[in-house]
Amino acid sequence: MVETGGSIFIALPLVVMLLSLLPVCTLFVRKVAVSAILNVLRILCLFVFLQYLTLYFIQPGSPALYTSCKLVEFTLVFYLFKLMIPSGQGKDIMNMFLVSFLSVVITIYSLKGIMAFPGIMTVVQAAILTLLAFVVLFQVISNRHIVLINEPAFWVAGGLLCYFGMVVFMEAIAGYQSGLSQQIQQQKSIIIMFADIMRMIIFVVAVSVAGKQPIDNRQ
Repeated sequence: MVETGGSIFIALPLVVMLLSLLPVCTLFVRKVAVSAILNVLRILCLFVFLQYLTLYFIQPGSPALYTSCKLVEFTLVFYLFKLMIPSGQGKDIMNMFLVSFLSVVITIYSLKGIMAFPGIMTVVQAAILTLLAFVVLFQVISNRHIVLINEPAFWVAGGLLCYFGMVVFMEAIAGYQSGLSQQIQQQKSIIIMFADIMRMIIFVVAVSVAGKQPIDNRQ
């Protein structure tokens, strides 16, 4: 659940919101060549903007809304990773896994309530995405025909690993400690928001290295 209070919980969400729009603006200004990965990345950044706007300013402290947003974010990021997997069989496996996972989660929420196992659900979702980030990075690094610093998928996967890896780390620490004080919970949220800031900065690098659209000189 999102904890609010203090100027830092106004400043940091604002920073993340502004940074989440930067990759979108960069794609537009640079006239980057259209690709499925960058299109989904654009949607993800816009969703992150709306997510922070809703959870921290419009409807703060809503457990149901927070859980729903995180599930939508998981779906978007999972689909983004699927686009970065070159194997057709791998994509099929990921499609089946996503459908099965969402079915199980929605069933649990229907039977137990939207706040069923919140800590476990957060860790499981973040752990799955962290594992996929490692897989994608391994595949990109193993490809000797590309220059890593010029490959958007490398930066996108790196940004997602930075964020969801930190989520797993922080939630795992909190999960082993009962009765955490509000101050510690707030500190955990601050660290995760800093990780989100890093994610958006790396996304900006990803769209900055993407190839531009070819110029059409025809009149």
